[in-house]
Parts: sequence; C-alpha cells; structure tokens
Amino acid sequence: MPDPPLFVGGTGRSGTHAVAKLLGKHSHLYYVSRELRFHTDRGGLPDLFEGQIDVDKFLSNMREYYWRRPGADGRVRGLHSKFKKKRFEAALDEFEILAQTDVRAAGAALLRALLDPMAAEEGKPVWIEQTPQTASAAGYLNEMFPDMRMIHMVRDGRDVASSVNNMPWGPGSMRGGLRWWEKRLRAADAGVAKVPGDRVLVMSLEDLVVNDRESSYERLLGFLGVDDERKVRKHFDKQLVADHANIGRWRRDMSERRQRRVDRAYERALQQMAADGVRSIEALEGSPAA
Repeated sequence: MPDPPLFVGGTGRSGTHAVAKLLGKHSHLYYVSRELRFHTDRGGLPDLFEGQIDVDKFLSNMREYYWRRPGADGRVRGLHSKFKKKRFEAALDEFEILAQTDVRAAGAALLRALLDPMAAEEGKPVWIEQTPQTASAAGYLNEMFPDMRMIHMVRDGRDVASSVNNMPWGPGSMRGGLRWWEKRLRAADAGVAKVPGDRVLVMSLEDLVVNDRESSYERLLGFLGVDDERKVRKHFDKQLVADHANIGRWRRDMSERRQRRVDRAYERALQQMAADGVRSIEALEGSPAA
C-alpha cells in the first residue's frame, strides 16, 4: 500500500512553495517542483467529477492546455517541463481505461502514475504537491486519497495583496488584492473543511518565520510524523526567515494615512470572515477569531 500523499495549499502567495520546498529536503518526502494544476483547476479533475466535462474533454485539456500553455508573464508553462511525453501518455491511457468505471479512482491512479515513479527514483516514499488551489479542491482530493494529508498555509492578507499586485496577473491595487485574498481564503477554508481535522494542519507563515518559529517547525514535523534532519533544519534556519518571506512588505513605500486605510479594510474583511465562520483566520495573529 503506497504512503498517503501530502498537499500544501492556500490562497497563493501564502508560503505554499516555501513550505513544500522545505519539507522536500527531508529524506522521506519528495518535492514536486511544479504546480500540476489539473487536479484543482477548471477543465481538470474537479470539473470531470462534477460532470461539467466528459472524459474525452478532460484528456483533450490534458494534452493541450495542461501540457503546454503561455503564462501571464510570457513564459511557457505546463506539464511538459516536468514529465517525459512517453510516461505522460502511458498515464493518460491508463486513466482512460479506469475512468470507464470510476473517475475518482482513475484520477488517483493518474496522479500516482505521474508522481510515484519520480519519488521512487529519489528513494522517497511520499510526494508533496504544492498547487495553492489544493486547499480549495481538498474535498475532491480527499475523495481520491482518503488518507491524504493537507497543510493549509495562511498569511497576513495585506502581504498577500501586496505580493499579488506585483504579479503580471495581479489586481493592481491593495483593495483589489485584499478582495483577491479574501475570496481565495474563503474557498480554501471551505475546501479543507471537507477533510477530517486530524489530517489538516493550518499553518501561519508569520508563525513559521517570525512569531513562533521553533514551535511551528516542530508542529510541522510532528504532523507528518517525521524526525528532524540536518538538511531540513539547515534550510529552515537559512531560508525561512523574515527577510526572505517579505513579512510586512505591504507597508513599504506607503504613507501612514494609506496604511491606516489598508488596516481598516483588512480588519473589516477579518471581522466579516469571523462572523461567517471562516475558521482558517484563527491562525492569523490579531484576527477577530484568534
């Protein structure tokens, strides 16, 4: 029986890649260094499970959009950068056969056919997939992998908003960035709520890099049931630090008056989410639910 997979998700720009990369230093955990996306996004497995697309359309999307596509930054994205074409096509052929009777089992087999061999080549029994939307798609992932584990990364929404505004696809304003963050945090919270609580760890980026480093680091390893190792500790000490994580970046080059406006908008968003029962914000320092 293969070991259960690990997914690291969040809103995006919340530390998902940083934590997945950290854990990938462990001798037990294989870091998938590209976002797969077909198991979380439109036109992928969730739409197939919901009957929004059929198997033929899913396979077409896999061979076209998910295999190679232009990114918003002009760079070519897709699965071609991670998988050999022969392995990819063999996995899709197996998926097509299995999907005739059970699309969820076929989806799980597809992910395993692509990732298990790569992890085995590194001598690691568990792979870590880091597409941020794995949090919002956690219910679908749990249907495929009932023993999966999920790390849900959360981050101060003001820093998330500041970060996405610097991206080619970003909303272009702090107000828009906060709306982007809130929408995705709500979706992520609803997704991870569909996974049994003992298989979900909600982790604040701020706690991990500034507020409560050692305790958060121990919680992370304890959740996965793995021992501390020199390579993991070295990466944690050198890379997961405040400067690299851009903690408080949103205040840079911003007047005090504008900072106060952003603070008020952020506080209103937290209060509304607390009133609506969004549990993930409890991990954010100073949140109304903390």
